[in-house]
Amino acid sequence: MIQLRPATSRSLHAFARRQLIPHRTALPYRLYATVETHPAAPSPSSQTPPTFPTTSNGTTIDSTPPPPPPHPTRSLRPLIYATAFLLLGLTTGHLTLLSILPPPHPILPSTPDDTLLLAALHTALDHLPITQDLRAHPQIWHEHPAYFSLPRTTLPHRLTTGPLSGPTGLAIQQIFHHATEPRAINIIYCGRGLCGWPGITHGGVSATVMDESLGRVAIREFKAKTGVTANLELDYRRPVVAGRFYVVRAEAVREGRGERKMWVKGTLEDLEGRVCVEGKGLFVVPKGVELGEVEEGF
Repeated sequence: MIQLRPATSRSLHAFARRQLIPHRTALPYRLYATVETHPAAPSPSSQTPPTFPTTSNGTTIDSTPPPPPPHPTRSLRPLIYATAFLLLGLTTGHLTLLSILPPPHPILPSTPDDTLLLAALHTALDHLPITQDLRAHPQIWHEHPAYFSLPRTTLPHRLTTGPLSGPTGLAIQQIFHHATEPRAINIIYCGRGLCGWPGITHGGVSATVMDESLGRVAIREFKAKTGVTANLELDYRRPVVAGRFYVVRAEAVREGRGERKMWVKGTLEDLEGRVCVEGKGLFVVPKGVELGEVEEGF
């Protein structure tokens, strides 16, 4: 025999709730899935043409966005610096090479090279502006080569017409004496065989040229037509570059002038008039010494 237990109020409530509230069934998963929808593309007929803003007078304003900025160009500064340093290096190297090169071998006298180069130098002398200007006044300036009046056999035994002569030496010594005043102009060419420091004419050569050029003026003024150097003062202002023409100007100084002594001042200049050597010399006719008379045209 089954004995029934009396139902409590809590159990009765639970039973009633199960009977009255139907059991909820789980809905399919697809009903809870989110469906993503896209709007339908409008048909061509339904599209509206784009509109552009206009000004008050009806002019359409182009609203097209500006093009993107151009790419930055590469700077030329490195190229400029490289070119500048290249030119600087080439110039420095060339000048250094010229300064250390030995002078050319002397050209032997009376050879074809000697004759050809001397002819070219005399042609260049004829085309110098100072030469043309002096030759335009022959009544004022009397012209002759240096030591033109001396016997030809004695020229090789003189310093400036012997060892220092030739195309690589004092190839040109053209004298212009003033007709009425105690002054003279000597146009010279300093060859590359006269260098002391490479490319620069030796200072002793410049002194020799100044001595002879100043002495010419004094000897022409002395009654004895002869004389010697008693004192020579020189100031070297600029280098005398070899392979160029130069002009020596000499003029007698009036003060302290006598029958047996005379001061003469002068300059050695380049063709642009820049003074390279400046000096003065005292020339005298010594007593008790017989000196040969120097003829005109020396």
